[in-house]
Amino acid sequence: MKKLFSLILAGTLALSLCVAAHADGTLTDVTPGSWYYNEVSEMVAAGYIDGYEDGTFGPERTVTVIEAVTMTARMTGAPVGEADGFWGGLQLEYAYQSGWISESDVAPNAPETPVTRELASKIVAAALGLGYPAGTELPFSDADSVGESYKGSVLALYSAGLLNGYEDGTLRPQDTLTRAQAASLLYRAVHMGDGSGGGLISAAGYAPSEIINYFCDVALGAEYGETDEVVIRWGEPVRYHIGAGATEADLQQIYSLIDALNKVPGFPGFVPAASAEDASLTVSFVDTAGMEAAAGDSFNGYVTLRWALDGYGIVSGQIYYNTELDQGERNAVIVEELVQSLGLLNDTYDHPESIFYQYHTDTSWPTTLDWAVIQLLYSDGLTPGMDEQAVRAAAEQLVR
Repeated sequence: MKKLFSLILAGTLALSLCVAAHADGTLTDVTPGSWYYNEVSEMVAAGYIDGYEDGTFGPERTVTVIEAVTMTARMTGAPVGEADGFWGGLQLEYAYQSGWISESDVAPNAPETPVTRELASKIVAAALGLGYPAGTELPFSDADSVGESYKGSVLALYSAGLLNGYEDGTLRPQDTLTRAQAASLLYRAVHMGDGSGGGLISAAGYAPSEIINYFCDVALGAEYGETDEVVIRWGEPVRYHIGAGATEADLQQIYSLIDALNKVPGFPGFVPAASAEDASLTVSFVDTAGMEAAAGDSFNGYVTLRWALDGYGIVSGQIYYNTELDQGERNAVIVEELVQSLGLLNDTYDHPESIFYQYHTDTSWPTTLDWAVIQLLYSDGLTPGMDEQAVRAAAEQLVR
């Protein structure tokens, strides 16, 4: 396959998938009220799809094959990067080798061919290993127009609730995929089985055993403090208060994450408190001197998290963020610690893509694996005080 990649003309393919949007994360053409607003906002925040330098997203722009492959690779944790002089060479080679695409779908020297809805279905279905129950049929009036080599993939996505048709009852499988549609497809894949429809918990690109093992690593016990290696979590709404010192970007990051976390089934939710005195979780932004005074020996240069328990229920907490970090670092630690305050109090040396990775990275939104762990923590099948043996037994019935 490497010989085939050498055919790619680097000069015509020099542009990457997309480039970063404005520093404050806003997208001027993605506004509240748009049907794709939530999907685009979350997928951009997750880093699976980016905006453009001019601050736009281009929701109606056509997605190319390499763009669809790259978005899917980012979502699943597959290799992404330059190879053989092409910005997307790693993920393109991986896609061919893994069966996401074949040369009959697109020639290796033409990865910027627009991707059709049926080919996008094949890419995502192959990446997630999706199948479909025997006897499944497509309800769309143009179902017979789906290409023979794509029927299984389209059926798989439809069965999983990831593929929708149009209001007129058509699927239009040969139409090209827009960026708004791509964001919506990724969004549904990320949230597949998140409990909103009574489904099981899953994470795109991760086996059930990986999800359960990772949950046990990050959720049982705590990296700091005296805590038994059992499930701990909030049992009442988290009354939060944000102190002075936060930038507009800090606040946007916090509010975006709170909005997403409040949609997790079983989580009692974040609600604003009138004052710090009324809050069960205080969020403070202070300089290094203030951090050292507040945290003492537990200050790691970035952030400090404290919590208090009543039995195995979290009843209060304090988060201190260092204002001397640059905004990129702040975005990452804001997400990490706010999620950890839910009861996920361990970092690990596994899964560098995760917000729980021991070494600080620029991961500024929970991955699909992280969301699965959060959902599992607040699922009905787990209860505070459960040890690892009990967690594993229960989780096997909750995770697919």
